[in-house]
Amino acid sequence: MSDPDDLDLGEAADYILSERPRLDEDVVWAVLTELGTPPAPGQEAIALELLASARPDVRAKDARLVLREWRAYAELAAESDWDD
Repeated sequence: MSDPDDLDLGEAADYILSERPRLDEDVVWAVLTELGTPPAPGQEAIALELLASARPDVRAKDARLVLREWRAYAELAAESDWDD
């Protein structure tokens, strides 16, 4: 099982952009680099507040989409056969 701290941000960005091609790549990278790891369950509101204060150029709607896809990527990465 993969530790969320060990997730590759480049692979996460590629996954997110493939799932949500209308998202701006700069927005995806802003969320990933600002947070570093996907927020723990129940911590999305805090993550969105942090993003809003640090990156006011990132719309909350877009940030929520990035977070949703980032968690999906993390769940896939945690599966034992992901890298096989």
